[in-house]
Amino acid sequence: MTPIRLLFALTSPVRGGVEEVVLALLRRLDPGEFRLALAAPRALLDAFGSDLRGVRVEAEAVGPQSLLDRAELGRLSSFIRRFAAEIVNPHLFCSTLVATPVARWNGARVVETYHGREGWRKGLVRGSFLPDRMIGRLVDRAIAVSEAARTFLIEGKGYPARKVTVVPNGRDLSVFRPGAAREAARKELGLDRAVPLVGVVGRLEPQKGHRYLLDAWPSVVQEFPDARLLLVGDGALRAALEARTRELDIAPSVIFTGFRSDVPRMLDAMDVVALPSLYEGMPLTVIEGSAMARPVVATAVDGTPEVIRDGRTGRLVPPADPPALAAALRDLLRDPDGARQMGQAGRDWVLNRFDLDRQVAATAHVYRSVAR
Repeated sequence: MTPIRLLFALTSPVRGGVEEVVLALLRRLDPGEFRLALAAPRALLDAFGSDLRGVRVEAEAVGPQSLLDRAELGRLSSFIRRFAAEIVNPHLFCSTLVATPVARWNGARVVETYHGREGWRKGLVRGSFLPDRMIGRLVDRAIAVSEAARTFLIEGKGYPARKVTVVPNGRDLSVFRPGAAREAARKELGLDRAVPLVGVVGRLEPQKGHRYLLDAWPSVVQEFPDARLLLVGDGALRAALEARTRELDIAPSVIFTGFRSDVPRMLDAMDVVALPSLYEGMPLTVIEGSAMARPVVATAVDGTPEVIRDGRTGRLVPPADPPALAAALRDLLRDPDGARQMGQAGRDWVLNRFDLDRQVAATAHVYRSVAR
């Protein structure tokens, strides 16, 4: 059987959850069935680094940011043509906008992966999604990472329902072993085993809502003076968030780790995982936190309630609401036994529903059907 020639297109230079999804597919898709290529900015290829070692993929440093970026569009077009891509799979709005017409121009079919509504496009109504609808006509199939994402594609952007398939994000959950690294990770962070630790994993960008978690934190440390807040990740807002901790007089209780490749170890050190995002598709952090048997306090946005069952595996709160976020965190820290029970229930829930092998198999099925 001749392998399907599949090219992934990414335009963000930052390594985040969406990029982890693509990396997992590159590493897990059967090389006997798929020949793989990746078009992405140089900074992202560098960030992938050794994680691409041993993966049979042709990579090209290219990342047009708009349809006016003629030089980069030309390089992307040349790469698609040189690779002889049969399917191009862009992720996120910008990638889909620039890669879809170029792919079709070069005779490739397009499978868009849609990770959820773009929160930065505030105030838009359905009639404002004209570019999306125009591009959507060129898309052969759209993979929505959650039921919420599917609903928004159809009702918000006007995609035909027949084009949209839901494939929930998954993770390699075998690497999440509760307790395996807890003592060592806490020692590395300079924390005693009894210190209450709340943590958030994610890029330091506006979408992730870190500012609301910082605004909630004074109320938490007032009741739990020894508590610490761990921010795992890096991004454009780091300096502003560090300044905010000083303004709120909570800097001694907040730890910024920067980017970490050992997320399971960091999660194992935590007692409670937080995700204060303003919007999400299918958040990997809550899947990973639950897999580590930690209760999760998250905002009830988009696909997150499909992972967190409120009151059973964690707590859901409104977005941009520091008092509600603080109250949920304090409730869990007051009741360690109840929190542990929630965490175990969350682990049982995600192990049965969000395994990476299931996601890869379902995604491969979509590629297969489009190629045929």
